[in-house]
Amino acid sequence: MHKNLLRASAVGAAAIAFCGVISVSQASAAQTCSTAGTNARIQVMTGIIPEAQLSVPTCVEAVADGKVRGKATVNWGFINDGQSDMTSKRFTSFKVTTRLESRVPGGTDVVVNSKTCDVTANINAAPESSFTCVTPAVTLDPAKKWSGDATVVYDIEGDGKGPITWQLTGSPLMS
Repeated sequence: MHKNLLRASAVGAAAIAFCGVISVSQASAAQTCSTAGTNARIQVMTGIIPEAQLSVPTCVEAVADGKVRGKATVNWGFINDGQSDMTSKRFTSFKVTTRLESRVPGGTDVVVNSKTCDVTANINAAPESSFTCVTPAVTLDPAKKWSGDATVVYDIEGDGKGPITWQLTGSPLMS
């Protein structure tokens, strides 16, 4: 019971922290992002490696010269109870594919650009950090609405289950 309460508190604190990051980011650049708790999970790990807290907000961002791009930021932290193994390899693979999508009024999303980033070395090297995967920018067509979306595929070291695919919720539309 106490461990579950601790997990819930940690996820709540992480969600509040990510809300603050997204709010600050929106003030400094024209972007719209998924809400903090939307793309968050606690992933049970194998052996004495602690659980992973993962959060991946997806965004669409207007940048200089009338361009737009998709962005996904992988945030992670491993719960350390003082006896956890914080040095062993955690993932055999951890990749995020970020997509920039456009939509004409009344239409459906069309992938305009994408980029796959391999985060494996980063997430295995640091018990807590983040990594941002950004699509190449394209010219913003004001007749369309734009969104950022992403998919994460990861394989936990030693669990024997193979890759896990996590379809993220995309950002709200931006004009």
